[in-house]
Amino acid sequence: MLLRFENLKKVGEVYINPGNLRTIPLALRDWRDFLSLDETTYGVYARTIYNPSERFLVVNERDEKTVRDLEGLYRELLKDSLRFCREEYHHYQLQVGEFEGLPFANGWAGSGIVLVGEAPGRKGCGKTGICFYRDASGMLLRKTLFSLGINPDFVYMTNVVKCNPPGNRLRGFGEGELELLERELEVVKPRAIFAIGRTAEKALKRLGFEFTYLRHPAWYVRRGIREPNGDILEEYSAIKEAFGEWTF
Repeated sequence: MLLRFENLKKVGEVYINPGNLRTIPLALRDWRDFLSLDETTYGVYARTIYNPSERFLVVNERDEKTVRDLEGLYRELLKDSLRFCREEYHHYQLQVGEFEGLPFANGWAGSGIVLVGEAPGRKGCGKTGICFYRDASGMLLRKTLFSLGINPDFVYMTNVVKCNPPGNRLRGFGEGELELLERELEVVKPRAIFAIGRTAEKALKRLGFEFTYLRHPAWYVRRGIREPNGDILEEYSAIKEAFGEWTF
């Protein structure tokens, strides 16, 4: 499940995973070109460096142990799914997922920046296995981070609930989901956690973690906002402040 940084290729101002692409784009200049790649031509995972078999970025030796521990948690999720997911959610996830396994998390744990969402969306993470990817709210979040100078693939993203709820209607979370999230965050050891949406806020309060609350991008999408505007950029600038000026 690990993806080594040295296996990425920098094209223009963005990093790509050659394994995700049917053909390498010739004219990538910046993130706008990156996010506009046609999935039919370039592949379903063309606009991210991750895929269900390469979920966690390894930049240095310290990342190796973290990723191995995350892989262990993921294996537990697969082995004892109904302990960590409601049965109805798990059953529905198996219907909508177009990949082998279950949604879990993705990103670079070594960044120390963790975005905790609510649950996989039917057209996004539930379908692809990659958090905040492909659906309207996920792509708005990615565009917002890019606009702030942060590559969204270089933070760590997860959800409180790991399986897509039927009809995208999330009805809370259970103790099993809290246990898995707590253990996951203990492995990642974040220096900054962001609760994306009220469900994440409630879960992190229950677990006693310090965090910053941000409105879920779906809140903006429901109001017709699909491109970053002043409000979401101002709100999400808190992530930029926490991320700092890290460059590869």
